[in-house]
Amino acid sequence: MRLWESPSHVFPYSFEQVAAAFWDRYPNSKAQHILSEDVIERRIEGDQIITKKLIVKKGATFMKSVPRWMSKLANIQVVPTLEESIYDRETRTLTTYTRNISCISMVNVHERCVYKPNESRWGESGIIPEQRTNLERAVWVDVNYGRINSLIERFLVMSFRKSVKKTVIGLTEKLEEKLVI
Repeated sequence: MRLWESPSHVFPYSFEQVAAAFWDRYPNSKAQHILSEDVIERRIEGDQIITKKLIVKKGATFMKSVPRWMSKLANIQVVPTLEESIYDRETRTLTTYTRNISCISMVNVHERCVYKPNESRWGESGIIPEQRTNLERAVWVDVNYGRINSLIERFLVMSFRKSVKKTVIGLTEKLEEKLVI
């Protein structure tokens, strides 16, 4: 199993603005691989809003690079994922857990994102901390494909690292649309 933690990202928007854009982040120009997004469950428990979504994506781009002899991985056309999010009004955090729900006997990818208000003092750009939101992201990759598990895990983490930039750009695009900047 491999763990990769992304460097923290700071959005120059309030936590409330980022959380609102998060619920409406698809479609965007950087997420054309998303085929559908459906809310399966939403409930309120105390100060928390808990949501489960089924997000169906086109087969990951790294699959195109997989050798033919790994046909089980190379033939994956769609990747259904389950996203569970917890919006906590008291702690002012939005925590998401996303994982694949197909091919789990071969590949497990689990991602955790935590959005929370920036607690630092004045930033270099002069933006008030309350108008900034931190994003912390980690991914766990576990592959069960014989002797080359480690190689595939490294490859998946590299692919994931590249996609993180697009994810941030896509959410920023939605924030700019909502706030008409």
